Amino acid sequence: MKIFRYTSIIFCLIFFADAAKAQLNGCDGKRYRQEVFTETKVTTVKYGRNEIINFNKDTLDLMMDIYEPLGDVTTQRPAIVLAFGGAFISGDRTQLSDLGRYYARLGYVAACIDYRTYPIFLFGFPDSTAILDVVFKAISDMKASIRYIRSVSNQFKIDTNMVFVGGVSAGAITAIHSTYLHADDSLSSYLKPAIAANGGFQGNSNNATLKYSSRVSGVLNLSGAIFDLSWIRVGDPPMASMQGTADNVVPYTDGKAAGLVTVKGSGLIHPVLKSKKIKEVLVSVPGGMHTDIYFEAPFKPYLDSFTVYARKLFADIVCNQIISSNPIVIKTNISIYPNPASDFIIVAGDQKLKSVRLYDMLGRMVPASVDGNRIDLKPNLAIKINAGIYVLVMKFENGSIGTAKVSVR
Repeated sequence: MKIFRYTSIIFCLIFFADAAKAQLNGCDGKRYRQEVFTETKVTTVKYGRNEIINFNKDTLDLMMDIYEPLGDVTTQRPAIVLAFGGAFISGDRTQLSDLGRYYARLGYVAACIDYRTYPIFLFGFPDSTAILDVVFKAISDMKASIRYIRSVSNQFKIDTNMVFVGGVSAGAITAIHSTYLHADDSLSSYLKPAIAANGGFQGNSNNATLKYSSRVSGVLNLSGAIFDLSWIRVGDPPMASMQGTADNVVPYTDGKAAGLVTVKGSGLIHPVLKSKKIKEVLVSVPGGMHTDIYFEAPFKPYLDSFTVYARKLFADIVCNQIISSNPIVIKTNISIYPNPASDFIIVAGDQKLKSVRLYDMLGRMVPASVDGNRIDLKPNLAIKINAGIYVLVMKFENGSIGTAKVSVR
């Protein structure tokens, strides 16, 4: 009994610490999983400055647009840094303004960044050496943007432990390499000069922020790729990806991106992530090409599915302290029945219920009410609870907490 009481006290401390965290980061079962805000605001800032290209000594202010949910009172919000596509030769941060606003409506702070691209209007179409150089310039810029986001965390109410990255096409390639390329990775001889010329692994886009980390919590990969699969390690951040199997710009498996540099696409990346026990989501679009999968009507079901899966993956990371995939169970002298249940559940044992919370497998809280030790699964006739598996979190009057998996039919 003493062991049980001690364990219960420890669990209660964890539970209430998690509750306090929920108030700070807004994890309520809806935020980050649904668009809970309708309006957003944008602030444009400079996050760095650098040369456009080595042999062209012009300089470029590196700008980002920071999107926030309007009227939000949450004080520790996850951030996501987003990079546009354009084959590293064109594009700007405004291309992803809709995606930035979307993540802000979910409850994130979203930063759409500019990064350096190759000036074809000066030098014509790049060769493979020039492309590698500008890729690592983009990586340098993205890492600087991640560090900058952490440096202004107080101003924009950002949880510095929850910074994600993502992008489309070239932007996705930039995000992937900013995440999975490590300082001690084995490098091909043709990559070393490009990295060395651009400030090494942390880059040289804003040395004032080097005291901040450029590590991220997850990657949103929209039609991206990686140079070397061996760079992916156990313990690396999760990834959510969508790519067409007939992608004619960035290969879905193995090939040359834009006919210049050999890369490995999402179709090869995700088996490696699985083998390393890294959480991942991949939606492969049969017959989809490079960007039509995001806009053309026949591919909308795939995009809708990916949207749900990607939101859940990131929300699970942000709110892991609230609903864990492996919830802590305090073994009290209780039992629940019926299970499977339909309209109600009875909790039998030596402790009296004080309150309950019922969560579905997406982490959303489902309405339930308590009357004594009876849990009503349909307290409101206007709300229908769907059949499926749920997690029941029970708080008892003695302060102890119990959890149970419940099947509803």
